Amino acid sequence: MVTQVNETEQNHIQRWETWLNEGSQRQQLISRWIYEHLYLAHLYFEDDGANTRFFEIVRSHTLPGTPIDIVATRRPNDDPKGPVHYRLRPVAGSIVHKRHITFEFGKKQLKRTRELFEAGDWQVETVPNYSRENRANPFATFAAIPAKARYQFMLDNAEYFTRTFIRGPVCRGQIATDVIRDHFWVTYHDPEDDLYVTNAEYRDKVTPLLALPGQDGALLDLGSNWSEFKGKRNRYHELRNQAYSEAYPNGASLDHIWDGDGKNTNALLTVFRHHDNASVQRGLIGQVPLTSWWMDYPLFERTYYELVVNFDVFGTVAHQAQTRLYFDLIRNGGEQDYLRLMPPGERNRVLRHWYQGAGELKLDYSYASMDDTAPSQVPYATSAFNEELGARLLLNFRELNAERDDPINRCGGSGCGRKDEPEWIREADQVLSELAAIRAEFLPAIRYLPNVTFLRIHNKEGKRTVYTVIRDRAHSSVAFLLGEDLRYQPENDKLTIYPGIIGSYPNFIFDIPASQLGLFKDRMKALKADEPKAFDALVGVWGVRRTHRQFWEILHDITAWQQEHQPLQAGVFDINRYKNL
Repeated sequence: MVTQVNETEQNHIQRWETWLNEGSQRQQLISRWIYEHLYLAHLYFEDDGANTRFFEIVRSHTLPGTPIDIVATRRPNDDPKGPVHYRLRPVAGSIVHKRHITFEFGKKQLKRTRELFEAGDWQVETVPNYSRENRANPFATFAAIPAKARYQFMLDNAEYFTRTFIRGPVCRGQIATDVIRDHFWVTYHDPEDDLYVTNAEYRDKVTPLLALPGQDGALLDLGSNWSEFKGKRNRYHELRNQAYSEAYPNGASLDHIWDGDGKNTNALLTVFRHHDNASVQRGLIGQVPLTSWWMDYPLFERTYYELVVNFDVFGTVAHQAQTRLYFDLIRNGGEQDYLRLMPPGERNRVLRHWYQGAGELKLDYSYASMDDTAPSQVPYATSAFNEELGARLLLNFRELNAERDDPINRCGGSGCGRKDEPEWIREADQVLSELAAIRAEFLPAIRYLPNVTFLRIHNKEGKRTVYTVIRDRAHSSVAFLLGEDLRYQPENDKLTIYPGIIGSYPNFIFDIPASQLGLFKDRMKALKADEPKAFDALVGVWGVRRTHRQFWEILHDITAWQQEHQPLQAGVFDINRYKNL
């Protein structure tokens, strides 16, 4: 891979490095915050399609204009043991999809970043060191930087930040992903209605409670450390409920959800769990999920620091356990905040439906109490509160929704194709819509499918398109790291079918001529739960097993399709988890 930079790239690098390495204490703190938030990013200056070059930000012992000498630490906020300079260099080696989390870093981004962080006459008296206490509490460490600037930067790029902790190193392996649902939506608080951003007195009061676990890796101290941080988190939750009740006596409103300033589609995201890994996609995809998250700045930043910055892939068992246990509290916090939009007196009932069985016991001893008395400004016409609230999100934020129609998963009738696609693709959409959003109880074929399946559909003119079939597994609760099989409800599994590619680890591929897609659909719908041989025959016709003579050709063509249609996101897929159905 070419690592030399051209003149245009060098100009971008020089602009960023000049600004990041200005010597004032204020700039040192800003640059440290920027680095800790972008160290995982594959940065690009200009969108040049499949030819886009990617860069990364690193800490160096050497000044701009000289060869980079990396400050080698396991985490981005580990002590560099001396002065650092923030440098940009090309990403070396092949672009691998599972590690490819992109971030636009051109002139427009530099202008926006400076507008956010240089606004106001705020000052830094002393640049914080890299002590354990400062690593554990980024809210205290970066308190001098206006909270509005920090939060708005994350909101502007919410898909990137959410991907870092959903698709990043922390979310690999079944135990790592056990505490999230297979399908949920994510929204964010409007910064004008986030009390941590707008109320300095409240901010100062709760900041000490926002410290994160995981700095102490001693196994014998795991229990006491966990109890301490859980207590702080629950105390914070109590203060937060009280503060919001006082500030908003009429309750939460849809107006309190960030609307992307009218144009930023980062405001609405969908998360999919694929058993031992996960993905994030812009837009509200699929039917209304069982649960959703509503994140404010403290929750968003804590999630990022606990699961990304402070996560040590080489850490002890105690460190890994504390990280994943805290992720459980994070999920519960996002769910409880979303429930504030539902009617008082009903929230606990909905919450207990989300935490059935042993999960209900955990509601009583592990999580902060649900505020079930504060009013909500959202009117309801039915008792199906979750479905009605989800429908309101789809309606109120339609113009902002990157998947505003999603005809495959939300159609339920005729005309289920994407209107801006050729007729043969619209017909494929219509056919596949008959398999989407149906419970496995009524579509037993789901039981035979893995978590992520790519469909390559091609017509007689040689054109092709790609879909991802995602199996959304249902659980009575996701409140525990272990024992997933005990909470699994296979009869409630569903399929979400996405026109494009989601997932870094394809588990299987079907290669289907467009003229045969209807037959494929009919045979899928006809399958019964006790007919594995019938499914094996279906795979024999359209499946691409590892032994298929065109396996590599088809896989590479799917990669090529992504490079053509989703070039900034394209990368080499990991087929280590490919199934031989």
